[in-house]
Amino acid sequence: MSTTTVKVTFVLSTLLVSSIASSALIVTSSSSTFATAVALQGGSVLTESFDGYNGFYSSGLTGGSGDLAWTATALGGLYADAGTSSMSTNNAVVALTMTFSSPNVFAVGGNFYNTDAAFNTVPGHVVVTVGTVSYFYESNGGSSAFAGFISTSGAINSISFQPFDLGVQVYATASSVVVGVVPSPAVLALGALAGAFGRRRRN
Repeated sequence: MSTTTVKVTFVLSTLLVSSIASSALIVTSSSSTFATAVALQGGSVLTESFDGYNGFYSSGLTGGSGDLAWTATALGGLYADAGTSSMSTNNAVVALTMTFSSPNVFAVGGNFYNTDAAFNTVPGHVVVTVGTVSYFYESNGGSSAFAGFISTSGAINSISFQPFDLGVQVYATASSVVVGVVPSPAVLALGALAGAFGRRRRN
């Protein structure tokens, strides 16, 4: 890893820590932790696996229903691959944003990674953003690379993810997007959950 890369990673990590502390969001790289946190609040996890989508779609594609209803947008449109059940951008490097219409979505995450034009996984960096919080990580795990955000204050209406490697022509891709639907009264208890996460320390 070059010195420049180390410096960029350190700066982004520092910004991430300060953002999390001030924005009432819990960030996790574990899908099981995500599901457990939602379940503890009496909520449920709904999954969009992009089955049945294939080929090019104009930006503004809609899917799902009820609390999972979503709209996907990306500069230049979207492109799905039925073989891998994944949704991607039609243009390289640009961000893919998914917006949710339900007011009951208080957690959102998914498997976000980079691919080439043929949907082969390309190791590299991804930045996932919810509101003012950005989670920056290496997606070497391909379709198993997970990022999840759990709100401790209000509903989440969108998530955006994008490749973060300068000069590399890769595409933002997701093999699944999950939302945590929490009954409105239960959201008041999410603040206590945030405190429990904040007290955890490395052994």
